[in-house]
Amino acid sequence: MIKELSYLTLFMSLAFSAISLWFLSYGYVLAFVLGLITAMLNFIANTMVTHFIITKDKNNKRKILNVLSFVIRTLIIGVIIVAISLYYENYTLAYVFGYISHLLVIVVYSIRTNKKN
Repeated sequence: MIKELSYLTLFMSLAFSAISLWFLSYGYVLAFVLGLITAMLNFIANTMVTHFIITKDKNNKRKILNVLSFVIRTLIIGVIIVAISLYYENYTLAYVFGYISHLLVIVVYSIRTNKKN
């Protein structure tokens, strides 16, 4: 699952970059790809932590790990957005659009998997 989502994310970032470099500056494309990659890494980290908690934690002793992971991932993303906003104010929207567009990758993956089944 993660491998196919990574390939779809890579394909989407390359396709968007190739198309939008004709219309947008390099900085906007880079911010979009950074947002998409950040969202993918966040998704992978969430998947790994959740899988660890479900498979290894039979007595529900590590629920705090899930909450702590969520807080740390949210803080990292917040720091990236604040840094982009402070230093490259114009690219903030492109980063957020890239981050949100990872949902499109997940939708495409789920449609492809449902068609296979």
